[in-house]
Amino acid sequence: MVPLDHGTFRTWLDEYTTAWETGDADAAAALFAPDATYHETPFTDPLEGRDAIRTYWTETTATQEATDVEATVESLNRGTGVARFRARFVRDGATVALDGVLSARLVAGDCVEFREWWHTKG
Repeated sequence: MVPLDHGTFRTWLDEYTTAWETGDADAAAALFAPDATYHETPFTDPLEGRDAIRTYWTETTATQEATDVEATVESLNRGTGVARFRARFVRDGATVALDGVLSARLVAGDCVEFREWWHTKG
């Protein structure tokens, strides 16, 4: 496995947060390998494949307005990057805040395994 460097993960993370802020499901899906797995929470079945990820992002971001996301690289371990993220958006007129951690295992710049752990306020 090729070690993941800070710059590569930072670039991927910036593209991820931009896709979220703009609600661009195609840009989000393009960050993942065709057969990637996406674990939204530890207790739900993972999404499997780029098309499932695109559908999830289309449905999820459709209800979010005025989205602002920031993410900080916390660690790198071989091919996996870990980041803390905070997000705020408006859904149905109410402000929602998220605070969480994500891990993304990258191969050749594409995420092949993604996991999130987050909590909401609002």
